[in-house]
Amino acid sequence: MNLATDDITQLLERSRRGDTEAGGQLLELIYADLRRIARARLRGEHADTLNTTALVHEAWLAMAQHQQASFGDRRHYLAYAGKAMRHILIDRARRRTAGKRQADPVVAPPPHADDSLELLALDQALSRLAALSPRLARLVELRLFAGLSASETGTVLGVTERTVERDWLKARALLAQWLGAP
Repeated sequence: MNLATDDITQLLERSRRGDTEAGGQLLELIYADLRRIARARLRGEHADTLNTTALVHEAWLAMAQHQQASFGDRRHYLAYAGKAMRHILIDRARRRTAGKRQADPVVAPPPHADDSLELLALDQALSRLAALSPRLARLVELRLFAGLSASETGTVLGVTERTVERDWLKARALLAQWLGAP
């Protein structure tokens, strides 16, 4: 099935109004995009039981609970999906590190605890970036978590591709500094 962007936008609107058939059609159309975003989010992660399919389904369910949200088009929807996946991964990381703090001191920390700490550090750095510049933080979410290109990000943010590229350099430099990257 190959529908135009306008058709996807119409399905998003019908789904928002509670049309479950439209929601199912929408999932079929963008499932590959959601899997691509989930794979990118999980790349380098050692998510114990969470795989690409599980992350897509958790994000879909989380988004279904917020049906009142209105999405202008496919890019906005995928950006929201990327953000939902980010929150799912951060919540899981918080639970893992909370379990680590409450664990018996004789027991070794859970495997891949460093990944959870890195994800939480990134989340804190993004919160700090949002306080400094909401647009830079939004840009990072769109590029890093939703996997949008510079052109797509520019469309969502209403800025030129060149501005996206400049802002991307600024955001990456700030995040690298705050995260202590060499």
